[in-house]
Amino acid sequence: MTALTAGALAASVVAGLGSRWATRARVVRSGAPIRVPRHAAAVVALVGMAALAPPLAAAAGGGWWTHQRLAVRRRRIAAAAEVRRALPDAVDLLRLATTAGLSLALSHPLVARHADGAVGDALRQAADAAERGVARADALVAALAPLGERGRGVADALSDHLRYGVPLLPALDRIGLELRLDRRRAAELEARRVPVRLLGPLVTCVLPAFALLTVVPLLVASLEALPL
Repeated sequence: MTALTAGALAASVVAGLGSRWATRARVVRSGAPIRVPRHAAAVVALVGMAALAPPLAAAAGGGWWTHQRLAVRRRRIAAAAEVRRALPDAVDLLRLATTAGLSLALSHPLVARHADGAVGDALRQAADAAERGVARADALVAALAPLGERGRGVADALSDHLRYGVPLLPALDRIGLELRLDRRRAAELEARRVPVRLLGPLVTCVLPAFALLTVVPLLVASLEALPL
């Protein structure tokens, strides 16, 4: 059993026990039960297990902690991949609107409607903040900076244009090229990982079936040909 499987199993067991114990010990306020968070339920379960079986509690706590760390890492990687996928398209849309003669104040809300994922959410958040009176440069920096290094690069280019009058089209051309190359490199790296990921199904499924269909009949025929 791998560390990930063990951690997931321990996490589910701990959280399930904690939820059950917390449900039995729920506190009622104003006639409605208070829902206990998952982490609090896990802590309650670990405390109860520590009182009954300290070694089991230590193992379950270690597995739960590992599972949580891996889950946070997976979410961070997925968020970075989503930004890497969607941000070049948003920059291309901004470049297209700028080439058509639209100012950033006009192109920003239009692009925000068509952008996907976290990038679209950030652009829409900045557009809403600008409509409420926040400086558009500050709103773009505050919304795009949490997306990582790529988002900060786009935010700096847009804010420099708004604050200091830096030409926008050359900056969008440069950033768009860099982002597309980065997305292409990530896709090529993901493609090179496919053969490695296929080893598991190949070893566990294809090779046993191949042996069952080819080697086993030959062995059976050879055994039948042997003299008694």
